[in-house]
Amino acid sequence: MFGIFGSHHAKGSHPAKGLQPAKGKVPCNLWIGGHPDRLRPVDDPRGAGGYQLAIDALIRDEAPDVIYLRSETEDLSVVRRGLEYLSRIGGQVGVTDQLPDTEVAAIFGVDVRSYQSAVVNPQGNAGVYAG
Repeated sequence: MFGIFGSHHAKGSHPAKGLQPAKGKVPCNLWIGGHPDRLRPVDDPRGAGGYQLAIDALIRDEAPDVIYLRSETEDLSVVRRGLEYLSRIGGQVGVTDQLPDTEVAAIFGVDVRSYQSAVVNPQGNAGVYAG
């Protein structure tokens, strides 16, 4: 796997489809998982470090080829912090459809084309371009 974490671009920021908070609960601003249909909430509303523990546990327990991050709110700050954390630890390919490819590629210090190649083929050689 490669030290690039990206987005699978969708226009604009929007709450995660299919991620609905339980009645009376505050929406969760970070969901992670190894598959877009199997995301789990992370209890770290201010991005104080719980997201790092959750990402580390996901990598350790599931060793996914791709890590998916989503927010069910318009606040994408913890999604960005998750991206920044993954860029520091390296070795992972990730997807978030709530940020443009250009922004995610910039977080990882790679060009958009290299990032998009890694998202399409996480086992490919696009990682040599990661900085």
